[in-house]
Amino acid sequence: MPRPTKPPASGKVAGAASFLEGERGASDAAGGLREEVSAYKRDLIVRAAIETFFEHGYHNATVDLLTSRLSGSKAIFYYHFSDKRAVLDEIYRRAMSSALQVLDQTVAAGGTPPEMLDRFARRYTEWVLGHQKLVDVFRREERTISAEMRAEVAYDQKRWDDGIAAIIRQGIASGDFADSDPKATSRAISGMITWLYTWWRDGRRMSRAEAIEQFAQLALRMAGTRA
Repeated sequence: MPRPTKPPASGKVAGAASFLEGERGASDAAGGLREEVSAYKRDLIVRAAIETFFEHGYHNATVDLLTSRLSGSKAIFYYHFSDKRAVLDEIYRRAMSSALQVLDQTVAAGGTPPEMLDRFARRYTEWVLGHQKLVDVFRREERTISAEMRAEVAYDQKRWDDGIAAIIRQGIASGDFADSDPKATSRAISGMITWLYTWWRDGRRMSRAEAIEQFAQLALRMAGTRA
């Protein structure tokens, strides 16, 4: 799956100024609390939107239908998002950021190419299984997002593909993987795991642990792991 996201933006004087510092500290604390509450409400709206878009599709979903899942009114929605497309863009932004975190953490942990690919496949499989509705909306509504978000998605998708391909390329160079087109192999592995969202269901066919194990082994075989 997976675009760059901007992290949210994150004062001592002695004597008489200490009172002012106290006032400022209280104001900062209140401001921080307001930001936390606002972020919490945005998160609730995004989660409700994922459920609504998953069940009804973006075009059939209305703001009324979406806010009916919340203990609030449409005014709360429009305070945080300008329109329905804005919340869809936010869903895409969060999906890409979260999936890229899986890849970044895999690379940061280091190890041999087979170890990194195995770790990536396990973590990404677990991520997909834990976000099936999100992945469904992501795959289904790409033509609906804004032009700006499509540009972000394209940028992050390239970073995603390049990151996995880099692991494959290292494995080919070290002799751990068979010679292949790293980009094609990376996309094949990523696509195989992503497609789990269409058919895997908890308690059927295979357990979560079995799926993680099997798809990690499949990823290594697709890379041509040498015994």
